[in-house]
Amino acid sequence: MEQNERKSSGINIGSASIIMVFSVLCLTIFAVLTFMTSNNEYKLAEKSALTMQTYYAADAGAVVTEGKIREALANNGDAASALNDVKGLGVAGAAMDDGYHFSYAESMDDDQEIQVELLYTDGELKILKWELVNVAEWSADGEVHLWDGEF
Repeated sequence: MEQNERKSSGINIGSASIIMVFSVLCLTIFAVLTFMTSNNEYKLAEKSALTMQTYYAADAGAVVTEGKIREALANNGDAASALNDVKGLGVAGAAMDDGYHFSYAESMDDDQEIQVELLYTDGELKILKWELVNVAEWSADGEVHLWDGEF
């Protein structure tokens, strides 16, 4: 054996092996991040679907109440008499200068409701207001949490 030849007796990790380990590590991290993102998107979609279901259920209830007001007006012909027929539905009414106003609210959840205001004038019922309103009490949190530099 010549002196210039060396005998290797250990495990040699080449640059190809290091690149392969780094690639597998990066792909694993990207897979975990993709899974977490898709899971969060799924939860958001579920919450959005539930919110839409409750909104349209409340909207349908408001439409039913409007239909009952229209029916009472058609049967009675008089707004004050019609109000007596639908008062049990939570409908309030008042005579104003421009006609007879009906108002009611349909609850969506604890924090929101659809508020409706209708105007009956000249034998016609018009929608003045039909909107989703936040009815929850808002209170500001007086605490400001700042990082004090320690963990």
